[in-house]
Amino acid sequence: METKKQLRTAQLKRIHHFLRRDDADQLLESLYQRLFVDPDFLNSQMIGITLSMADELDTQPIINRALQSEKQVVIPRTLPKRQMEFVLYNGHSKLETTKFGTTEPVGGQVVSKNEIDVLIVPGLAFSKNHYRVGYGGGFYDRFLKGFNGTSIAVAMPPQLFEAPSWTPEDFDVLIDKIIY
Repeated sequence: METKKQLRTAQLKRIHHFLRRDDADQLLESLYQRLFVDPDFLNSQMIGITLSMADELDTQPIINRALQSEKQVVIPRTLPKRQMEFVLYNGHSKLETTKFGTTEPVGGQVVSKNEIDVLIVPGLAFSKNHYRVGYGGGFYDRFLKGFNGTSIAVAMPPQLFEAPSWTPEDFDVLIDKIIY
């Protein structure tokens, strides 16, 4: 078993290389299409999702589809003590880049956790038995505690593991569904 820190380092390299493959766009499009026909996605009214950074799954196609389907989209804003809240996003929301390099909303209408139907959860590694390794801040594990909607991960090929190659921890929150 490798540590989560070791795994994160390796995964960042794997994902970087995958996204530069000639067939990456075609493989990503297939993932998007699987998500778009998922019943939880189709039946949702409000979707929580991050604004992706370089070397992450591009979330813009998901945001665009949600908005075209007249779903509400909410994006996260980090708070002190490794907490986060979600704010309504319409494509014209005022945004800023944080010291961590993430793009977050400035101002805007905060929505309650229980209003979000589907939360697209980012990460570096996902196992088929629904464990996840994120970027190490613990924001999503904290948010997912008590979350009543459906959590969905969209896993690119290098992110998917048959079983965890890392040691899951007591505070890890399982993802409800993994699209791969």
